[in-house]
Amino acid sequence: GVLAGTWWTVVPLRRREAVENLRAALPSVLPGPTLRRMMHDLVLGYVELFQFERLEITVEGAAAVRGVVVIAGHGGAWDVALLAWAEAFPLAIFLRTPRDPFVAKLLASLRDAHGVVRLETGSTMKDAYAQLEAGRSVYFIQDQRHNKGPALPFFGRPARTSLGAAVASIKSGRPVYGAWQWREGVGRHRLVIAPLPVEGDAEARTVTMNEFYEAQIRARPHGWLWLHRRWK
Repeated sequence: GVLAGTWWTVVPLRRREAVENLRAALPSVLPGPTLRRMMHDLVLGYVELFQFERLEITVEGAAAVRGVVVIAGHGGAWDVALLAWAEAFPLAIFLRTPRDPFVAKLLASLRDAHGVVRLETGSTMKDAYAQLEAGRSVYFIQDQRHNKGPALPFFGRPARTSLGAAVASIKSGRPVYGAWQWREGVGRHRLVIAPLPVEGDAEARTVTMNEFYEAQIRARPHGWLWLHRRWK
């Protein structure tokens, strides 16, 4: 709570952006308590990441998930969740390689230790199709801004969104699943994955995916990362 309060009052990095995002998307939700809780949980999640084996993590719906397209996002402690998802079923995930070499090496070591196949900066859709053929599910994190994507509805406003997951599902013929995670307490997390009914062309499918993200965020506004310029 101290770090979250310090961020809000003393070092408000991206606070204005977060407040504007939240007010535009969910005007009935109070920014202060919601965003302070977001920051508190964000910091706590990275503390827990290095105590992963001690955490209580419940995973639902993963038993039959193999070789599918999965959309996931910045809900809850997502780096903790990624390790847990990888232990539940084989997966590969598109990731942006951190700029800091130390952070990049540290996260890579953690992910490799838990069986995460990393499709980092420079990977292509060809790599994704190869992973699907190998029986791994491929994760797409597309709840944040994608500058080259079309402007599609997200909380009623046009937002640049990646078509990656939709294109992968169309070209591979694989079903799409939605995955989300949230905190149930200190050291306790719940992860849920379920089929996502998508149809039509890539943009139509991506609109359905955005609706999935909206539903998760509305359920727990404090659990999503509001810091980035999603709409502008």
